[in-house]
Amino acid sequence: MSTEAVSRSLPQNSLLALVKQILILTGFWLAGYVLNQKLGIPISAGILGMFLLLFCLFFKVIKMDQVAMGATFVLGELLLFFVPVVVAVVQYKSLFMTEGWQIVSSIAIGTILVMLSTCLTIHYYNRLKSYLQTRKRFQHKHI
Repeated sequence: MSTEAVSRSLPQNSLLALVKQILILTGFWLAGYVLNQKLGIPISAGILGMFLLLFCLFFKVIKMDQVAMGATFVLGELLLFFVPVVVAVVQYKSLFMTEGWQIVSSIAIGTILVMLSTCLTIHYYNRLKSYLQTRKRFQHKHI
């Protein structure tokens, strides 16, 4: 196989891998949605899906490599998710003028809570991972 043929097939494979990873992430969101609907849990489907993904990553049901590129892409294109919000603000300008402070404060509080919960989740995940690695090393030394 020539170098030119390899270079042409690589982006396609990379694109297919990206689509596959985004579909995996979407599957976790859908699983969170189903849990939310079936159990009536007052937590958003995205948060439930994130915890399901974290659970699967922690117990090595799924590897980080299987979702890393898709997660990086989705985070990189996060700005696109705010376009409908901007359109709604323009469309409902009078509502935003009267109730805007409530909307802005709820967005600010929500953003802070999401950042804190993500920070704490990563912090405790890393502590648990470190603890388990230390315990594993300790067990290997004494066997």
